[in-house]
Amino acid sequence: MLSYLHEFHAGNHADILKHVTLLYVLEYLNKKNKPYSFFDTHAGAGLYELDSEEALKTGEAARGIQKLLFQNNIPSELHSYVSFVKECLLKKYYPGSPAIEVLKALEGSSVFLTELHPKEYKKLESNISIIRENQNSSVVRILNESGWDILKKLIPPALKRGAVLCDPSYEELSDYHNAAKSLSEVHKKWSGSTLMLWYPLLANKSDEIDSMKQHIFSTVKNRDIHTEVLDARLCIDSEDSHKETSLQDAIGSAKPRLYGSGMFVVNPSWGLSEHLIGILPYLAELLGKDGNGSYKVELL
Repeated sequence: MLSYLHEFHAGNHADILKHVTLLYVLEYLNKKNKPYSFFDTHAGAGLYELDSEEALKTGEAARGIQKLLFQNNIPSELHSYVSFVKECLLKKYYPGSPAIEVLKALEGSSVFLTELHPKEYKKLESNISIIRENQNSSVVRILNESGWDILKKLIPPALKRGAVLCDPSYEELSDYHNAAKSLSEVHKKWSGSTLMLWYPLLANKSDEIDSMKQHIFSTVKNRDIHTEVLDARLCIDSEDSHKETSLQDAIGSAKPRLYGSGMFVVNPSWGLSEHLIGILPYLAELLGKDGNGSYKVELL
C-alpha cells in the first residue's frame, strides 16, 4: 500500500526529532574530511510547503516547526538545526530528510535516495534538481525502488564510512518486521555504519514497536557486545491519551495521530546522546499538549 504522503505531516514533532538527530550525525561525519555513503530508504518528496493545502489541513507544522521557529531563547544545541531550516524557508521550501542529506553531504560522498511511491519519486527527482543547482560536490542517486531491496543490493558500499536513515510509514505491519530484519542485516555487512531508525509511538502498536527494537538490539549485541545503541523518545502527549485515527479524522483536529516518536540508533555518533539531552526537555515542554510532553534518552 502506497497511500502515505508526508506533505500532510511535514514539520511536525516527529520531523523535528528525526531531523535534529540526522543533522547531528551528518555534521559529525563531516568533521573528518573523508567521503562517505548515505542511504535514505523512504525519502519522500524531499521538499515541502508548510502553507500548502495538505499542511494547513492537519495543522501539524503549526504545532511543530513553526512554533519552534518563533521562540527566542532556544538551547544552543538547537541553533544549527533552526538556522538551517530558516535558511531553507527563505528559499521558499521546508527541507525533508533528503534535502538535509544532499545539502550537507561532504564533497565526494555518495547519497542514495530511495522512494517507491511513483508520484513522490517524480517530485523527489524534481526537488533534488532544484537544490543541487549550486551544489554538485556529491554523487546523488535517486531510485524508484523498495528501500529494503536497495539495502540488500548496495550494502556494503564502496565508501566504507557512512550511515542509513530508515523511516517507513508503518502503515503496513510488515514495516516493523522489514525494519528489524533489514537493519540487522546491514549491521552484519557494514558494522561500522550509523543506523538510524525512526519509529512512531502508537498505543495500539506498542508490542510491534518493542519487538522491532529488541530484534535489532539483540542481533547487534550478540554480534558485538560493545556496540552502542541509543534510544531517544519525544512525546507530546501521554500514552493513554492516544487513540488511533485516520487522516480524515485528524484533519481540522488538534488531536495528534501519534503521541510521540523515537529514534533508535545503532553506533550513534559520539556526543549524540548528550546533544539530545540538551534539546529534548525543551521540545517536550514547548510542543507538549496540556503539559503532557515528556522525553527519554537511553544508551543501551
